[in-house]
Amino acid sequence: MTPRSSPSYSDSRDFQRVAASSEVAESAMIVVTVAHRRLIITRFQGRLYAFSTLCPHAAADLSQGQLYRGRIDCPDHGYRFDIRTGRALWPPDEVCRLTHFEVKESAGHILVRLH
Repeated sequence: MTPRSSPSYSDSRDFQRVAASSEVAESAMIVVTVAHRRLIITRFQGRLYAFSTLCPHAAADLSQGQLYRGRIDCPDHGYRFDIRTGRALWPPDEVCRLTHFEVKESAGHILVRLH
């Protein structure tokens, strides 16, 4: 997967345009770079999610993992995360959570707001 850099557009709430809506199909993921941060953008059950490519367990690249049924598996140690909540599903771990970012769709574009 080739990372993309986001165009230099932002709205009044500091949302950055990162992709066209058509670029993120259901259950697919794209990788974008916003302010030197690599993010995964995906759509599951019609809703958009944006989270860091860094695995919270050991900083592996989650974009190299498998995404399916609302979960992403880390390619290095097999940690599995729920993309909706960020919680680790396997192994059970209340500390490791995906770093989510606010994401929205407007006028055919996907926009993300960094913390």
